[in-house]
Amino acid sequence: MTTKELIGKVVCITGAAGGIGSAIARAFAGAGTNLALLDLNEEGLSRLANELRGKRTPPISVSTAVADLSTEQGVKSGIAEVLSAFGNRIDILVANVGFLIAQRFEELTAEHWQHGFALNFFTHVYACQAAIPLMKQQGGGSIIFTGSDQGLQPDAGLGPYAQAKAAVHSLVKMLARELPSDGILVSAVAPGMTRTPLVERLMEGYAREFGTDSKTAEKLELQRRGVPLGRLGEPEEVAEAVLYLATAPYCNGTILNISGGNVRSVTS
Repeated sequence: MTTKELIGKVVCITGAAGGIGSAIARAFAGAGTNLALLDLNEEGLSRLANELRGKRTPPISVSTAVADLSTEQGVKSGIAEVLSAFGNRIDILVANVGFLIAQRFEELTAEHWQHGFALNFFTHVYACQAAIPLMKQQGGGSIIFTGSDQGLQPDAGLGPYAQAKAAVHSLVKMLARELPSDGILVSAVAPGMTRTPLVERLMEGYAREFGTDSKTAEKLELQRRGVPLGRLGEPEEVAEAVLYLATAPYCNGTILNISGGNVRSVTS
């Protein structure tokens, strides 16, 4: 499949108003797809939708729903709402919700673990439960998750996030064996540290910890993590990888590492 073949398809993106989510939405809009976008951030979602509706001529269709993506009801009712504008059609699901909890293991409470898994794992389970029956009815589709390099090689202090992302990667592998007979392909991108508002806030925290400015803290943290390219990833680079997986007919069960070379094992 080429990007030209994406024209007119319906792409549903959860967590669409965030840094990576909005970049993914822009990439698909540029390819001519119609978009079904979900997020809890009503203002950000509305601003993004207005931007994307004017991105192409002829214009694409953009449907939005404000939804609490940490709950089963929020995810499933939100997806039903945005897809109703397209006759319940969904060609591609991008399960992109994520929430970072950065604390040492001894400081983590049961609530931290529950919230971390709700927004980094179970939200994707609920999205798949909503999307897969529709894809089966129409003869196929594609599911792409936003995983993380932390799901492959966790760093200290990122417990619930890293463990939930590892569960996402396992879910990809399992679904990739279950669904091809129904014409559904399943893969994931695994970004490293990417320049989003969330990571920039994290860098501000490191700056206070290191007693320096955010730019220097960013450089020190990347050195500490051993990232060979020595820089943060950009949301647009992650979006390009998602677009690639959406058009790669032999990619199934793929965990595409986009971490600037932050790979510590030949088996990763």
